[in-house]
Amino acid sequence: MTIDGLLLVHGGLHTSQCWEYLLPLLELPARAVDLPGRGSRPAALSKVTLSDCVDAVIEEADAAGYSSFALVGHSLGGVTITETAFLHAERVTHLVYVGALVPPPGSSASILMTGGDREAMTPMSEDQAKALFGNDLTDEQWAHHFQSIVPDAVAIMNAKLSGYPSGIPTAYVNMSDDVPVPPALAEQMAANLGPGVERSTIDAGHTVMVSQPQRLAAVINEFIAR
Repeated sequence: MTIDGLLLVHGGLHTSQCWEYLLPLLELPARAVDLPGRGSRPAALSKVTLSDCVDAVIEEADAAGYSSFALVGHSLGGVTITETAFLHAERVTHLVYVGALVPPPGSSASILMTGGDREAMTPMSEDQAKALFGNDLTDEQWAHHFQSIVPDAVAIMNAKLSGYPSGIPTAYVNMSDDVPVPPALAEQMAANLGPGVERSTIDAGHTVMVSQPQRLAAVINEFIAR
């Protein structure tokens, strides 16, 4: 299958802005997706579902003219790209998970992180957010990045995947200093995806696309080129 471009899917509490440093470093055409309720796709977060997120990805692909595309998902974006690839496997050429959550069948990202479903997504203080997302960012990087942290939809955290895609080349990138998805959890997530997953580790924290965009771009470019 030929590839027309890449779609980048942000994680929880973020918008497409998180990819701004990575986009110019990718070798193929690429677009960053705002999931519903964020950025360019305003919506009531209380009503946003995983199905809505899949629809947003496909809408972005169609707007870009991508008949076939690779999906890159960060953190909670792993749920969206997995569901998208399962439902639209005929269009997805590659999957790249970056510190991503991939719950097993019948589970959810919330169960993985807290042991149960959530009733709401509570706002974070800046100190809490920095401990999770900015532990390796400079003060200047964090000040800019913090402006893109927004409320999120609890239904995405609680969503159960329809299934796992098969037959799509897949890579899982984890970060050595990741707080939300530490290396042990990343190993579990990669294992959930089955055999044949290419693995890479970057010496960075969770927000690797800000702290190490060149390194992440090199991993993605090399994987897609192969």
